[in-house]
Amino acid sequence: MRVRLIFKNKEKGANVPFHHQYYLFRFFKGLIKKCGREEYANFKHYNFSGLKGQTTVSKSGLHFYSSKITVVFSCSDKNFIDSIIEVLFSLPEVKLNGLTIIPHEVELENQIEFGEETKYICISPLILLNPEFSSDIGKRFIHPESDEFVNQLESALFSQETLGELGGFEFLPDKNYLKKLEDRGKKYSRVYPLFDQDVPYEVRGYTFPFTLKGSPELHQYLFENGLGLFNDKGFGMLDLAEVTPGSKTIPYFTGQLEN
Repeated sequence: MRVRLIFKNKEKGANVPFHHQYYLFRFFKGLIKKCGREEYANFKHYNFSGLKGQTTVSKSGLHFYSSKITVVFSCSDKNFIDSIIEVLFSLPEVKLNGLTIIPHEVELENQIEFGEETKYICISPLILLNPEFSSDIGKRFIHPESDEFVNQLESALFSQETLGELGGFEFLPDKNYLKKLEDRGKKYSRVYPLFDQDVPYEVRGYTFPFTLKGSPELHQYLFENGLGLFNDKGFGMLDLAEVTPGSKTIPYFTGQLEN
């Protein structure tokens, strides 16, 4: 299940850092705690995108000028999402670094009928390596066409409980896309900040299109919960490379806030 959390932008031009997943992670952890449900106290099987809206870039980060700002939030557990939404709409406003946003409405994305082969794009960076404090190990570059990339991806994927039951997969990066960026000297991987219990780390993340072959059940899980490491911290969110004709979101929840 994937929903779009839509907020009103209280102050146009306000900004957050270019990579602001940590602020969103802390925000969602606060919502989980406020839910007060013991079964979700240490729950990690969810994923979210960065903030989406009309922006300009400066040294300070992303400045939002659109009247509405969206976050895609995803999880296989509908009750978990409903709990998050219920608490979210009890808040008059939300402060994320320099940005103040007001909960407005929620839209539900269409259910996807997956086959055994799907082409994806990364709408948040894909992480392969666990970082270590005061070490550069998490920043090491691994070429997407290498066997090691697939091996690390497989290790990250099947370290999660129950995923081994969904069968193996075949990972096919978009070679033309990679070559085009490499020839132009542009990047499809960058080093990103990551915080674990407020300890700072640096990790290398990848954003490029790829095709994945596997069982429909595996595709469904990855689409709802993310691929790679640190999905609950906002990494590894996927989207379809090609939009299904006629697909659109539908209203799921509307808050009754005055602003």
